[in-house]
Amino acid sequence: MQTYDFIWETVIRNMRNVYTEIKIKSVFEKIKIVDMEPQYVILMTPDETNLEYVRGQQTQLERIIKQAIGEFKIVYVYAYDKDMKNIEQIKRDIQEDIDHPVLGRTPYIIAEEREKSIAEKNASAVKKNQYTFENFIVGSSNRFVYNACLGVADSPASAWNPLFIYGPSGLGKTHLMHSISARIEEQFPELKILYITSENFTNEVIESLRTKDGPAQFRAKYRNCDVLLIDDIQFIAGKDTTQEEFFHTFNELYEAHKQIVISSDRPPREIKRLDERLSGRFQSGLTADVQPPDYELRMAIIKSKAADYKLDLTESSMVYLAEHLTQNIRQIEGALTKIFAKSYLYGIPVTEELVINSISDLITYEASPKDIAEKIMSVVSARYGASKDELRGKSKKKEIVEARHVCAYLIRDLTGFSLNQIGALLNRDHTTIMNSCEVTKKQIMNDPLFEKEIKDIIAEVKG
Repeated sequence: MQTYDFIWETVIRNMRNVYTEIKIKSVFEKIKIVDMEPQYVILMTPDETNLEYVRGQQTQLERIIKQAIGEFKIVYVYAYDKDMKNIEQIKRDIQEDIDHPVLGRTPYIIAEEREKSIAEKNASAVKKNQYTFENFIVGSSNRFVYNACLGVADSPASAWNPLFIYGPSGLGKTHLMHSISARIEEQFPELKILYITSENFTNEVIESLRTKDGPAQFRAKYRNCDVLLIDDIQFIAGKDTTQEEFFHTFNELYEAHKQIVISSDRPPREIKRLDERLSGRFQSGLTADVQPPDYELRMAIIKSKAADYKLDLTESSMVYLAEHLTQNIRQIEGALTKIFAKSYLYGIPVTEELVINSISDLITYEASPKDIAEKIMSVVSARYGASKDELRGKSKKKEIVEARHVCAYLIRDLTGFSLNQIGALLNRDHTTIMNSCEVTKKQIMNDPLFEKEIKDIIAEVKG
């Protein structure tokens, strides 16, 4: 059912803080919600080999699903019905357990081969069509990176190579990566495209070392493709063998004029323990950052997603959401999922009161990047005895210069603001801000007392 599909997509996104990408793809992406009531959710896994594992994750899944759809009392059932019961019988069994608990009773979910086939085909179609340029919403904060990705997709290995996309989680980097892949596949079907996360790349490197022919097979796979897209490259940092393999893979593809697209949560120079050779390669092409969505883009996303979910939101409700959901696109999608779930499960209209109550837990402890930046400046000002005007001014006193460096570094680290945005806050150009970040980063690495001071400031900002 389509209304359940996007709820499960939200659950999958929330899983990424708990489970590895391999586990998500091999187990949880195969699961579908087949029925949902205020008291419970019924899940179906078509893969019987994963059944016991999924059942063993009940407590964890209950917590994650509650994050996605709100404060409902939910009973999760993960089962494979060998007896081919129908869903109505299963629901009656569940309700009987709720009303009259029976020790050891476990409701089952139907999973006939025909239904498994339909579910898998539908899931594949949703996955394939989900991430395209057509349904990526463009605004001032992501227009540059969108155009860069579109240029690469329309003209592989001749526009920008490599293309390095970076920015905080939840802003659409993975969407853009899949969009590039889908468009190239459509326009250049003869090209061999490989998309992989750095975690899976690392695991394949390790696996290849277990057999005699493994390394050769691994290299043939990655060095004979036409387009390589690797997500979350920051996770190969510190892994010497993986970095060595990727360095040579990168070189061979680049010299053969093959397209390389890389994503990360930060620019190459800020990835700690990344091989300098790789950092240099990554910076040799085009680096494009994805910034947090501004108000106009947030409003456009809310309107688009509300239409997809068939949510009848008033203009004032959408304004409220756009003003309070400032973190990222994922936060907006999660909020709309909760609003839909409450309305759908309880059969109530989407009122402004429902909207406010549904997202209260998302905004209670969150502040906009601008608010965080202002708080950083306030905390640093108090600790260093430097006013905000002095931080923005031209004073070259040692303590004020150091405070300015710390401000630039922390704003960059905690908000994801671009160098130009930070420069505007501190009345400096982007080169000066970059230098401030580098100076502070080196001092953190070399001075344990200074590192503790930075951690204390971060704790105060977040506290």
